[in-house]
Order: sequence, then C-alpha cells, then structure tokens
Amino acid sequence: MITATLKIRYADDWVSNIGEYDVVGRGVASSFRDRQFLGITSLDVAAADYADVIETMRGNEYVSSLDVLETYDTDDGRVLCTVLTRCLYPSYTPLQIALLEGFIPLEYVEYRDGYEYLQILAENRDQVSNAVSALDFETVEVVRIVSEFERRPGVSLLGWQRLVGSISEDERELVAAALENGYFRIPREMSLADLADETGVAKSTASKRLRNVERQVIPYVTKYLRTFSN
Repeated sequence: MITATLKIRYADDWVSNIGEYDVVGRGVASSFRDRQFLGITSLDVAAADYADVIETMRGNEYVSSLDVLETYDTDDGRVLCTVLTRCLYPSYTPLQIALLEGFIPLEYVEYRDGYEYLQILAENRDQVSNAVSALDFETVEVVRIVSEFERRPGVSLLGWQRLVGSISEDERELVAAALENGYFRIPREMSLADLADETGVAKSTASKRLRNVERQVIPYVTKYLRTFSN
C-alpha cells in the first residue's frame, strides 16, 4: 500500500476564492447528500484578512449559508475560527469522487493557496493515476507519494476532552489571569502573591491550582511532543 497526496483546484469553489489571502484551513467533519454539502472547517487566518475571508466565502455562488461557530484571537496577529458551511455544488466534490471511486481518504482535507490537498491510500501507483483521471478538475497534481502506509499523527479529540474536563473552572480562570498578567513570562511580570490577590484567593490556593493544571497539561503535551518528533 502507498499513500499519495493530491493537490486539487476546484474552479470557482470557495477554496479557490480565498487563495489570495493569508489563510490555511482543514476540513473537520462533513456530510453529503447528492450535490449538497454540509461541512465544518477550521481556519487559521491573518487578522487583517479575516473579515475578507469570511465575506468571500459567504459570497461564493456555491455557498448557501455560512455560520461562524467560534473565533479566537492569537497573540501573533491571527484568528483561529471554526465555520459551518452549507453548499450546493454543480458536480461532486473531490472528496466525494474519491469515496465513490473506492479510494480511502486519509486524514483531513487541507486548504491552502486556493487548493485542496487530499491524502489517499492506494494499492499502487497505477491506482493513484486512476485517481487523478477520476478527479476531473481544473488542476489535479500528485505532490507526494510514500511507498508505505503513512498516517500523520494527530491530537486525540477524546484525550483533549478528558484534559479539559480534568481542569476546574476556577483553575481555568486562574490560568487565564496568569497568562493575561504575564505570570508565565520570562522574566515573570507578576508574582504568585499578586496573582492570588488579582483572583481573590489565598497564595497557597493559587499555587495548588497552578500545580494541578501543570500535572494535567504537561504529561499530555509531552506525549504529543514525542509523537510528532518521531
């Protein structure tokens, strides 16, 4: 078995429309009914481009509706958001065709520079060529072939949910205050005593809550650091 990454341009789709902006995306979940598409997509957008990206997606001729489910502003001038799109396409999407033709898509579809990047599992290079022929779009290129099964490591959603559930609301509020006031910066901009005063708890309570968060978060992060480094 081999894995192949295909670079696809679906002309006039919202993915091609936002290619001029500083944005990358990933399909999180999707469903199809004939040519109707319902999908959840995560986007990482330059803050200066965010409004234009959302407006461009909403204005696409194939997009029936777009709802922004959540947004987060990062410290490096970017916006992370999750959107729900409902679309009606004139033809099947690349992912639909891959499924209908019997190929096994791996990972999530990625979006960048106006292209979709679809990773598939195939028996051999001939089957990859068949996939390219079946995907009759404006641009279809094979950008990478690995001659063995390869799955990129990803973060477990269940593991993340368990981590979040292990941290109390009081602990989350304390960590948020610590981040906002520079407690974790080097050099430290707020002492533990001042952080405790800021959040209205005893110094010993603040210390205990921070240690509990560390006990939960550090093993979780370390596991993925090892996974991704391998």
